[in-house]
Amino acid sequence: MDLEPRERNPAEIRKTIFALIAIMIIGAIIVLSAYKRHESNMDQERPPISARLSKNLGAKNHEGRVTSLSVFENKVWFVAPICVSQPGENKHALDMIKELAEHYRENDQVGLALISTEGVDLGVGPEQLAKAVEELGINTEKIIVLTTGETEKQRGYIKDQLRLGIVSARPEGDPAGKWKFPSQIALIDQGMHLRQRYDFREAHLSHQQAVKDLAANPELADEEGFDRYINAVKNLKNTLHKNTSYVLAEVSTGKKEQPKQDASM
Repeated sequence: MDLEPRERNPAEIRKTIFALIAIMIIGAIIVLSAYKRHESNMDQERPPISARLSKNLGAKNHEGRVTSLSVFENKVWFVAPICVSQPGENKHALDMIKELAEHYRENDQVGLALISTEGVDLGVGPEQLAKAVEELGINTEKIIVLTTGETEKQRGYIKDQLRLGIVSARPEGDPAGKWKFPSQIALIDQGMHLRQRYDFREAHLSHQQAVKDLAANPELADEEGFDRYINAVKNLKNTLHKNTSYVLAEVSTGKKEQPKQDASM
């Protein structure tokens, strides 16, 4: 019996390799085409459904009244962290929250909340919240500002439920302040689903850097896509308002009411 291994034909091996490569390329094209069709069919104003808040947060407001985030059930609402000892660090988010309060002042279906990153155990109770509210010009008829007796409870909620990031300590003596904390605003829908997060601090930094770059190199104004950085804040606001309008019009999570067609058509 001849047990000698069969000699491989280099030409056949090359043909097999080329065939496999062709199959991979065709497969990639099909997948990419399907993805593009899916993207084109999606409503770009519809914010994604990230997660559902699984826990409530009971707290006290700036007047010392016991309340909770459950007051926003069946409403569309925004929430952001506030650091009473470092209000300037979260200036852009706070300014946007105040702008939203004014924009949706007459809309009872929209609410806003600020959760303190410091609790009573770090010296921030209702009295300190009231002082911050007054100094920052926060409209408490539209915005509730909350604290609890446990700092870790508040920070845990900001991190785990709202997914806005962690609060951490900076090195001692850091001129930026003791605490580093999230600067984002979360959009929550009527079913308590986290729908989107917006970072206006990053948008402002992008805008400021673009202005500096443009001053140093005016030719950048003609670069494709550069206007995205120059208009970063404006674009983010537009996205936020489009997302909010979409969610307000939803008849169920992620599904917007379809316009009625004319029966005569």
